[in-house]
Amino acid sequence: MAEHLLARRGRLWAWTTQDFPPPAPYAGPTGDAFVPFGVGYVELGDEVRVETRLTETDPERLSPGMEMELVIVPFRTDADGNEVVTFAFRPAS
Repeated sequence: MAEHLLARRGRLWAWTTQDFPPPAPYAGPTGDAFVPFGVGYVELGDEVRVETRLTETDPERLSPGMEMELVIVPFRTDADGNEVVTFAFRPAS
């Protein structure tokens, strides 16, 4: 095994909206605290497609091949009150 760094930018390949809390092992907000989010595949060069959370929730504002960039976003608050973050991709500016 060896470390291999991936690009922070890629192209949107496919997407949808997650309108309900995913089943276990999902550890994010549920019930009234759940907020729908975009999810999709972003192709990083010719290396890999990653399944990822998207910052854009409106599928009409996304298009195949659009450039995306990696960002860190809030995910939930743990039992001790600490913010837990995760990665996501947003349309590149």
